[in-house]
Amino acid sequence: MVWKAAVFVFVFTLVIAWGPSRWAAQDNAKKRRTGTVIGELKSRKETNKGKNVILEILAAGEERARAYAVLYDPKTKGPNAEVLATLNTAKIGDRVKCDWAYLDEGGPVVMGLQVFRKTDAKKGDSNEK
Repeated sequence: MVWKAAVFVFVFTLVIAWGPSRWAAQDNAKKRRTGTVIGELKSRKETNKGKNVILEILAAGEERARAYAVLYDPKTKGPNAEVLATLNTAKIGDRVKCDWAYLDEGGPVVMGLQVFRKTDAKKGDSNEK
């Protein structure tokens, strides 16, 4: 009887100590944090001799701008060309919508970008792209 209780305690201890940490690691590997931010483009900095771009976007209600890198495309061995083309049309101060994902090895990266122009107060028109 004591032998069965000892085996039960040993197995129970192994399950408690080893099981949840392994299950949590598998769940974290499957989950990928993503989101969308709409805000003002504060800065655009080139890194690695022009191989990538870091954006700083100030969202409504934020005190400081957050930095996002452009997603690396393994086919072209550089940043995503579609996002860069859209980024080149944006000016500092424009409103942008940025779809991002958080990568463990690189931090937050831009998956998609959409530019909304500021309204020209003198002309009263809005240029949306």
